[in-house]
Amino acid sequence: MAAFVTFEDVSKVYHSGEIEIRAVDHISFTIEKGEFCVIVGPSGAGKTTVLNMLGGMDTCDEGVISVDGERIDRFNRRQLTNYRRYDVGFIFQFYNLMPNLTAKENVELAAQTTKDFIPAAEILQKVGLGERLQHRQDDTKAASGYLPDRRYDRDTCNAQFRYSSDG
Repeated sequence: MAAFVTFEDVSKVYHSGEIEIRAVDHISFTIEKGEFCVIVGPSGAGKTTVLNMLGGMDTCDEGVISVDGERIDRFNRRQLTNYRRYDVGFIFQFYNLMPNLTAKENVELAAQTTKDFIPAAEILQKVGLGERLQHRQDDTKAASGYLPDRRYDRDTCNAQFRYSSDG
């Protein structure tokens, strides 16, 4: 049985003028379904680049990236958009809430891009912000601490990489 996530001889090179930056240089690894995985390394080691490629926000220059048997390294722009929208969840270190919207309204806005709607109040309750439904960005940040450090799965609110192949 094939691994759930596979990186085979994957490379990514960025160019800045005449300078070539090898962010990822022929890496290979696998992750089994249900396995908990941590990516660690010093600054500049390529951790963010690996996550961006796995999340469909960037593409590799060489190699094979597959998730649940799908070769995402072969996806075109539309396929990558659908992959990001429906199959993976990403919590960014720096987030951009709409400051003029409440916490509930911000979650409702994001929920418009999903297939499986979960009520905003339910999501906020699961992540400990149920009492802050009507608060705006600055109020929520001050009350809950640095919100991006809370990483939650869309459906179960567990910290994990989640890929759904249904649908």
